[in-house]
Amino acid sequence: MKQSKSEFWSGEEYDAQYGNSYVGELSFFQDLISHQKVSSLLDVCCGTGLVTIPLTRNLSHVVGIDFSRSMIDFAKYKSSSISDITFYEMDAAHFNLETVFDLIAMTGNAFQAFISDVDFSLMLKNIKSHMHADSLFVFDSRLPCPQHFETTNGYEHWSSYKSPTGENVEVYGLDSRHPQLNNTMLHHVRREYENGEQYHSYIELKYRSFDEIVKRLECNGLRLVEYYADWKKTPLTETSTSFVGVVKPL
Repeated sequence: MKQSKSEFWSGEEYDAQYGNSYVGELSFFQDLISHQKVSSLLDVCCGTGLVTIPLTRNLSHVVGIDFSRSMIDFAKYKSSSISDITFYEMDAAHFNLETVFDLIAMTGNAFQAFISDVDFSLMLKNIKSHMHADSLFVFDSRLPCPQHFETTNGYEHWSSYKSPTGENVEVYGLDSRHPQLNNTMLHHVRREYENGEQYHSYIELKYRSFDEIVKRLECNGLRLVEYYADWKKTPLTETSTSFVGVVKPL
């Protein structure tokens, strides 16, 4: 079962809505790069390069992959003047770049988008195959908790933003349990534009527990070496609703 691409139909629209949402991630990676021997980066599920592109100034080899052509096309457009960065349209469960990287990143809770256990394991195996003995893999994921499994009877207002053309956009969501998968939510999204147009999309997110993630990492030759509740490195506790993991090969 593959993730829908409907929520990632436009790179321009994605940046209009989420362009300022990655400050914490960038600070985390900039700090990591400054304290580790990192010269190459692979950004898996990179989207439009909101994390990838700003990090190029500190690195000599940067690659971003994403399964959405719209995301990749816009990332290429934004980075056209940068020589040390390349973007590819690739599925994280099925890719081979035939090289290794010092740092591999997966942000935006894309870790949860691999809703089938088969694709989840394939993704982790691919990550491992692009690491050397000292490589780091860093990801974030929301954790199972009551608030993440709340459902709604109808669409509720989520947020607002300005479209690439300057229109006000109101975003509404409808949350339900996935009809086929355990610990998985189905989020329907409706965007309403000033001109009366609407755009409908949906996204499926799997909520794996901390212990399950650790187990699956180890089954694929990876080990969790650091973990936090967020990108600010807040200590993880039993009440944390998300976490950031730093991983090395076994």
